[in-house]
Amino acid sequence: MPSAVTTVLLMGALMVTCAIAQSYDFDGLNTLCTNIELEECESDVCGVYRLNENSCVKLLTIEKDFANAEMTCQIFRGHLVKVQNEEEHNKLLCMMLRVYPRRLHYWVGAERGADGGFHWDDGSGPVEFAPWREGQPDRFNNEEHCVWMNSGAWGPWNDTPCGAMASVACQIAM
Repeated sequence: MPSAVTTVLLMGALMVTCAIAQSYDFDGLNTLCTNIELEECESDVCGVYRLNENSCVKLLTIEKDFANAEMTCQIFRGHLVKVQNEEEHNKLLCMMLRVYPRRLHYWVGAERGADGGFHWDDGSGPVEFAPWREGQPDRFNNEEHCVWMNSGAWGPWNDTPCGAMASVACQIAM
């Protein structure tokens, strides 16, 4: 019979394994997206799609650093996207595939705080769902404080320098 310590270690390993992002190749993402419907939101801006019952997303392929990406989202009365669960993550990936069918890095509205953890830049609290790329977050020389997605494949998140350039995914409350 395994000891309590062994059981706790095994449970921890399983939780870490479950937190690693599902990566998709182009065909795998196409398969995932066949059953996910995108609903256009009523908006004065074209190409805005529903993420959840309270918000929609506008994707922009213009590349900005993290701070300028957030300022761009504020023009649309929103913030960089906040993904709170796997369903939202998959829906966002399908938006990306259908709107701009090439794998681009998109900023996620999360930054590393003074405590070392990641927090949403809209002030709503700590990031609880984070489908990190294997080996991430890694802080690389303590220079990686912002987050983008589609790192290495469709889906996974990576911590990266805030001055890097990436496309913009804005979340707009509706």
